[in-house]
This record gives sequence, C-alpha cells and structure tokens, in this order.
Amino acid sequence: MLETLSNAASQALTLMNFFGAALGIFLGSLLGAIPGLNGTMAIALLIPITYTWSPLFAIAMLVGCWKGSVYGGSISAILLNAPGTPEAAATALDGYPLTKQGKAGKALKMALYASVIGAVFSDTLLMVASPPIAALALMFGPAELAMLILFALVVVAGTGAKSQIKGLISTALGILLATVGLDPMTTQQRFTFGSIDLDAGIGLLAMLIGLLVMSEVLIQMEEGWKDAHAEVMVKSDDPDASRVTWAELKGSLGTIFRSSILGSFCGALPGVGSITAAFMGYDQARRLSKHPERFGKGEIQGVAAPEAANNAVCGAGLIPLVTLGIPGALSAAVIMGAFMIHGLAPGPMLMVEHPETIYGLFMLLILSDFFMLVIPLPLMKLGQWVISVPRAYLFPVILALCVIGAFGTHQNLFDVKIMVFFGVLGYFLKKWELSPAALLIAFILGPMAEVYLRQALKISGGDPSIFVTKPLAALFLALAVGAIVWTTLRNRRDKKAAQGRVLSSEPTAQGQKVE
Repeated sequence: MLETLSNAASQALTLMNFFGAALGIFLGSLLGAIPGLNGTMAIALLIPITYTWSPLFAIAMLVGCWKGSVYGGSISAILLNAPGTPEAAATALDGYPLTKQGKAGKALKMALYASVIGAVFSDTLLMVASPPIAALALMFGPAELAMLILFALVVVAGTGAKSQIKGLISTALGILLATVGLDPMTTQQRFTFGSIDLDAGIGLLAMLIGLLVMSEVLIQMEEGWKDAHAEVMVKSDDPDASRVTWAELKGSLGTIFRSSILGSFCGALPGVGSITAAFMGYDQARRLSKHPERFGKGEIQGVAAPEAANNAVCGAGLIPLVTLGIPGALSAAVIMGAFMIHGLAPGPMLMVEHPETIYGLFMLLILSDFFMLVIPLPLMKLGQWVISVPRAYLFPVILALCVIGAFGTHQNLFDVKIMVFFGVLGYFLKKWELSPAALLIAFILGPMAEVYLRQALKISGGDPSIFVTKPLAALFLALAVGAIVWTTLRNRRDKKAAQGRVLSSEPTAQGQKVE
C-alpha cells in the first residue's frame, strides 16, 4: 500500500499536473461568472482537447474547472444578483445585500474561503471512503449491479424535471438512445437506419456538447440579445468592508463544516446535485442561527453556508463514479466521459487495475484545492468586466467552439450533425420541461445496465427470480420501487396542498370583489 501511494505521489505531484489543475480552476471561475454558462458546459467544451494529454493532467483540469465554476457563479451572484450558475442562487440571497452595503469584497472572500474548506473536506472524504466502497462493490455480481443501476436511474429520473413522469420519460429516452449501434453480444445493427457512422453508437462528446452547450445558447438567444450591465456598487470607508475578519471566519466555521457534510452527502447520492445542497446548507444555517432575522439582509453566514455546500458536492460526486461507475452529478457524468476516453473504466475494478492513477488523482485534487485561495482573487475584479460582455459577441464564439469541439473528436462532419441534432433536441427538452440531465446520465448508464441484465439472465437460464433471490439485488430493487412510491405520494401531497391553498384564497378574493 505504501509503495502504491509513493508511486502515485511521484506520478501526480508534478508541476505539469499542478498547472493543469490551476488552469481548470481559472477557466472554471471565469466561465462560471458569466450568467448562462456553467461548469458542465465548460467541461464539455474542454474534453475534446484532452485526448493527447495524460489522464492525470486532463482529469485534474476538468475537475478543477468544475470546482472553479461552482465558485465563479458566486461572483456575479454577489455583484449583480445574477447567479452565474444555478447553485449560486442561494448565495445571492445574502451576497447581493452585502454588495449594496458596500461589502462586496467581504462577501466574495467569505464565499472563497467557504468554497475551499468545503472542497478540501469533500476531497478528503473521497480519498478515505472510495477504497472500502470499491472493495465492497467487488462482491457485486451482474444481478446486483443491474439492480443498483436501476435504482440509480430511478433516483436520476427526478434530476432537473418538473415531475416524476417527465423525469422517467427523459430517462427512458436516454436508455433508448443508448441502444443505437451494434448489439454488444450479437453485433446485430440496432436503430442505425443503414448508417455506418451509427454502428459505433452515438458519439458521447458530440451529444454532450449539443445537449448541454448548444441547447442553452439557443434558449438564451430566444430570450433576446440582452446586454448585462454592471450596477454601481456602494463604496464603504470601513477597512473591514473588503475583508473577512478572524472573528467572522471563526464564527462561521460551524456553519461551514455542517454545510460541507450536507454537500458531501448530496454529492454522494446520484441525481441530488449542488443546487439542492446549496439551498439545504442555507436553510440549516438560517434555522440554527441565533439571529435568523438577519438572513436575506446581508448575513455573512448566509454566503458561507451555500458556498461550502455546493463545493463539497464536487469531490463527493466522484465517489459513486470511481467506485460503482455511477456519476453522482451531471458534471461527474461528463467527467466520466473523460475517464473512458483515457482508458479508465469507472467501476469497482478501477482502483484494482489503476490504483496509482486514482490515488494520484485524489492527492492532486486535495492539493489543488489550495489553488482556489489564490487563482480566483484577480477574477473578483475581472469578473465585473466579463459578465458585462454582450451576448451578441459571446454566443457566436460559444457556437464556434461547439462546432470545433464536435468535429475535433474524430475529424468527422457526422459528429457535427449529431451535435446540432442534440442541440435542437436539448432546446425542445428544456421547453417541454423534460430533463437533459436525466437523459444524459441514462444514456451513459444504459449500456452497462443492458450488459449486466443480460449476463444475470444468462446465468439464471432466463429466470428473472435471480433479481429477488439474491439479497443485495433484492435490496436495490426494493429501494427502486420504494423511491418511485415515495416520490409519487410526495407529489400527490404537494399537489393537494397547492390545491388547498388555491381554494382557501378564493373566498378572500371573491369577498374583495363583492366589496
């Protein structure tokens, strides 16, 4: 074990790998500060240029980009009340009021410190928890793995969808698209419509870029070419207005660590994500505060809590990816594509076949967290200029990068067509309130689910009872059914509560009319 760690450290802790992590944090922070862009889009655009790089350099850069974008979203949230990323919406609740009080510097630095602490906590948990979970996962057979993926798909079905039905539709569509190409066991063509280009299936990177990046550009273009203009910030003569005092940091440490635990828990659960973690962190900070009335009016802990929570999702989101081959978040699903490109198949065998690479990645991620203390500092001022770039200049550049990224995958125009198709599809999915995230994760997990399902049935001679006679498989199947039942009952309860509120308000409204 010590020899493995020593070899991992010698591979990972190099200046080139540090540069990769630092570059990722810089690009992520910069892009995350622009409303409408996010870390997932940035990762999807960067993956095509990582083919010729070493796995450690490429993956460290992509994870650094993810982490940087999560913090970068807080820059525009605090300065303009316009969250650069969805998870930064909770940060704006107290960050922008602090800006209006002339304390923008204090809010930005507290967000930075909380982000770093949350990231270090989460990455440490990743390094400690992954080996035992991977060892346990080695005990899983095809039946257990098939039911585990089924449970993950049921949970993921609620990711980004307005209802469970729409989430299940998105998931089913992703599984259907995953069957395009040659059958993995019989090599028969499936849904290729005679196209040789589809024999290998739908290109993951072209699909990612179209579904996540191009579709978002189309959505925002429809909203209009509106320029973002920075508001004039209040200036304060107080020397503490632009820095976090030791008393403020010490008083927020309890909130930061609680939010880090919450964020790590949300990251380890497939489909929960950083948005939920951020609002959960903010809510627990407000409820446990001695002065809850200050929240929403410029409370510094209201900035620290969501930032610690949403950054803690990043490291923990890799735990199910590395150990079980199941991404815990959308960005982790995109990074899963980078693992596969570099010959690292996520799953229980990953830490057995490539222990030095994985442990080296863990070390690199923990050490790179400290780059976040330095790299985003100049972006706090630069961000005010970047977020004011007109969309008329920004979107053509992004679309050009989409085409370059899709074409550069295999130097094939067919991939560009795939990218355009999924860009349009993603546009309609978002308009119809279906979930591109659920579709994408189902597309990635679908082939694995099919192989494990068919292997299990082959072992049992076609008897489906294998999924209930094996204890772990039965447990995951029960969890999947329980998740569907619980979500259905919760949705019905919420619908009845909403109807009750409407009915209770009608007499008042009618009474006002009569008067």
